[in-house]
Amino acid sequence: MARLVLTAPMAAVATPELVSRLERALALFPELGDERVTIGVTASRRLDGLAYPSERLIRLNPYRRKQVPYFTIGHELTHLVQPPGLALIPSGEVQCDIWTLARDSLFLDEKPCYLEVSCDGRKWRRHAHAVRELCQRAIEIRQSNRRYIVWLRAQLCAYFNRADVEQPSLFDMMPLTPPPRVTTQALNR
Repeated sequence: MARLVLTAPMAAVATPELVSRLERALALFPELGDERVTIGVTASRRLDGLAYPSERLIRLNPYRRKQVPYFTIGHELTHLVQPPGLALIPSGEVQCDIWTLARDSLFLDEKPCYLEVSCDGRKWRRHAHAVRELCQRAIEIRQSNRRYIVWLRAQLCAYFNRADVEQPSLFDMMPLTPPPRVTTQALNR
C-alpha cells in the first residue's frame, strides 16, 4: 500500500477520522504501489480538492464541510492514476468521476461533481448503487467502444426519466440498451 504523508499544514488540522478515511481510501488504490502519496490542504477554501499527479500529491479542503467525503478523496486519488500520473485510465474530470464511482462503493457517500446525475444531493444515496453499476458497465463497454461516456449519459438519462425512479430496486428490471456500434471510420473523424 502507498505510504500516506501529510504536509505540515494538513498534519496540523487533520483529525483522526480524516486520517482514517485517507488510509481506507488509499488502500483501494493498489496500483499506486508502496511509494508515498502526499496529502496537503487546498490553498483556496472554495475548492474541495486538487491533484498533482506528477508529484503524487493531492490537496483537500478540511474546512469546507464537517468531514471530507470519501468521494472527494477517491476522486483526487483517481487523478493520480490518470495522465500525467500513472496514465492507467483516460484523463478528464468526467472520466475521473466514472472510475471513482466504479472503483468501490465506499466512494458513494457523495454525488459526483462532473458526471451529471439528475437527482439532488439528498436523494443521491437512493440512486448511488444504480449509478455505480452503470459506471462499471460503461468501463466494460469502453474496451470495444470509445463512446462509452455517450452510452453512459443515455443510460443515466433513461434511468432518471423513468416514472418509478424513486424505487431503486426496480433498476434490476430495467433493460440496458446495447452500446451503439462504432466503426473504425467513425473513430477517425
